[in-house]
Amino acid sequence: MLQVHSWPNTILHLDGDAFFCSVFQAVNPKLKGKPVVTGSERGLATAVSYEARKCGIKRGMLTWQIRKICPQCIILDSDYELYGLFASKMFSIVRSFTPQVEEYSIDEGFADIKGLRRPLHMTYYEIAKEIKEKIESSLGISISVGVSLTKCLAKLASSSHKPSGLTLVSGKQIEDLLRKTKIYDVWGIGVQTSAYLEKFGIKTAFDFTSKKELFITNQLSKPYHEIWRELRGEKVYDLDLEGRQSYKSITRSQTFTPSTNNKDFLWARLLQHIEDAFQQARKFDYVVGKIYPFIKTQNFEYYGTEIKLAEKVFYPYLIHEQLRQTFEKMYRKDSQYRATGCTISDLQDNVINQMSLFNQQENQEEKIKKLYPLFEAKKVDFGSMLFDKKRGKIVKEKPKLNMPLINLV
Repeated sequence: MLQVHSWPNTILHLDGDAFFCSVFQAVNPKLKGKPVVTGSERGLATAVSYEARKCGIKRGMLTWQIRKICPQCIILDSDYELYGLFASKMFSIVRSFTPQVEEYSIDEGFADIKGLRRPLHMTYYEIAKEIKEKIESSLGISISVGVSLTKCLAKLASSSHKPSGLTLVSGKQIEDLLRKTKIYDVWGIGVQTSAYLEKFGIKTAFDFTSKKELFITNQLSKPYHEIWRELRGEKVYDLDLEGRQSYKSITRSQTFTPSTNNKDFLWARLLQHIEDAFQQARKFDYVVGKIYPFIKTQNFEYYGTEIKLAEKVFYPYLIHEQLRQTFEKMYRKDSQYRATGCTISDLQDNVINQMSLFNQQENQEEKIKKLYPLFEAKKVDFGSMLFDKKRGKIVKEKPKLNMPLINLV
C-alpha cells in the first residue's frame, strides 16, 4: 500500500467542461441544454457540448456528419477572443485566492493552495469549492476541480467526476483513485505506451505505481519515471508561473457580411488571419511547421489546403509566395464567400540555429526580425494590400510617407 502523509503539498487542478461550447451557452442562455458544437469555420467539431455528446457527436467529426447524426445540433464559428476573455476572468478569480497559478491552457490550470487553510479559515475542500462556485456563478460556465498532492494526481482527481465535479484526494486516498484509473487515462501516458505497459500486466494506474522503481527505470524513459513518482504522491513537477500557455494549434478566422467574391478583399483578410496567428505563436516563442488556410462559401462549403513546411518559420513573410499560390488554387471566381481563416500547427519552441536555412533565407529572416515590430505597429507594409481590422475592410489609400513600402526580395 502507498503510505503518504495527507498533505505534504496541495495542488488544485481546474478544467473547463466543454469550455468553448460552455462559453457560448453562457453568453447566449437560449443555447443552454441544447447540443452545441464549435468549429464551423474549419468544417469540423473542435469542441462538443455534453448535450451533443449524448447524441453521438465527437471532436473532429465533420460538420456534414454532425448534421446527419443530429440535425438539431447548433454548429457555431469559433471565437477565440471571447474564449480568451472568459479564461482571463477565470484565472483572475483563482489568483484572488493564491498568486501561484499556472495557466496550462486556455481552459485548464493548476494552483498551489498549500498553507491557505489558516489564513482563509477553510479546509482545502472548502477552498476548492469556493473557487469553483465563484467561477461558475460569475461566468455562467461549468468547471471540474480536483485537489491532491501533485499535478498528476490533481488532474486525475478533476477528471474522475465530470462535468462540474469537485474531488479531493488526500495522501491516504491515493490508492483508491489509482485503482479506479485506467493506465491510458493517466496524464502523459499515450496509447502506444499504455499498450506496451499492458504487456506487463499493467492495466491501471495502481498497477503502474506498484511496480518496482528499477522496473520503471529499466523499461521506460525518464518522463515516465517522473509520472510514476508523481502518482505515488511525490511532487516532481513545479507550477509554471510565467503564464505561458501550451498550444497544439492556433486558429484565427472571421465571418463577414455581406458575402463577396472580391479576390483582393479575400486575400487581404486571409493574410491578416495568418499574421494574427503567427503573432500569437511568436508571443510564446513558437516556430510553425504547418499552416491550414481556408475560405468558406456562402453555401458553407470549405476550400482549404494544409501546407507542410520543409523548415519551420517564425514569420509568414518567408512563405508569402507559397501562401499566395495556395490561395489561388482555393479561390473560385464564380463563388460567393462569407469567411476566411487559418489554423497553424506543428508548433515547436524556437531554438537558435534550429533551422538549417539557406543563406538567402537567413539574411531575409534577420531583416524581417528587425522590421516586423514596425509592421505590427502598422508603420510599414510588406507590399500586400493594407488591411484595417477595426473596419473589417481593405484600406484603399496608398501608404503615407511614414509607412514606407518594404520589399525584402
